[in-house]
Amino acid sequence: MRVSPAPDVVTRIFMLFRGVAKGDLGVWSQAAARATAEDGATFWTQVVGVDVVRACDGGLFRVLEWGGMEIK
Repeated sequence: MRVSPAPDVVTRIFMLFRGVAKGDLGVWSQAAARATAEDGATFWTQVVGVDVVRACDGGLFRVLEWGGMEIK
């Protein structure tokens, strides 16, 4: 991706996802608990290294690239 002028902040998010059979939901109980925990909304910003302060700074030129792919 080429952006001109160069942005101050670039955030790239790419999600891989797939459906989960009802019988397999128990395997995901720990992940579901983490996602609904108080820090669930910020957990992944630390894992993938998003600088939330800069990404939310309205004084900077910011670019968000978002994509995803379903795994079958």
